[in-house]
Amino acid sequence: MNETPTGQSADQDSAEQTRLILDGLRNGATLKDLKGISGDMLEGVYALAYDFFRNGQLDDAEHFFRFLSLYDFYNADYAMGLAAVLQMKKQYDKAISHYALAQMLDTRSDKPMFHMAQCHLALGKLTLAQECFEGVAKRAGGSELGVRAQAYIDAIGAADDDTPGDTDVPPSQA
Repeated sequence: MNETPTGQSADQDSAEQTRLILDGLRNGATLKDLKGISGDMLEGVYALAYDFFRNGQLDDAEHFFRFLSLYDFYNADYAMGLAAVLQMKKQYDKAISHYALAQMLDTRSDKPMFHMAQCHLALGKLTLAQECFEGVAKRAGGSELGVRAQAYIDAIGAADDDTPGDTDVPPSQA
């Protein structure tokens, strides 16, 4: 039987580490906390992920944003980054889920809701898109984001006037 410096077997040490990790996670700790990774290190990784995103290297950006989200799942910026990558990759349903997470993590920001609305629009879900844009326009008022949301609302309204019947359009026609 292999013994560790603590005099316990490797299996006992592994079980103890697993128990400590699970206890930490149950009490709200992140992997960043449990592994002792500094916020500065994660911000450096975020800068890399953002550069990949900005340069159109979406697969690389996705890997880094997934890593960041895994290690600090309370950071809304990491969820937003992953959602933006998924939106650019036209994986709108997945993007909506990550924007929803970002919205829950940062209830003061209207950006996640705005981008969720864009995803709904891309999927042809005009009613859901309009509801999201209306929420942003109401909360963001005269800000740039609020003005942009209102422009989308006006465009959806104009499209509704031109489209008889159902307000949702198949994605191929959106």
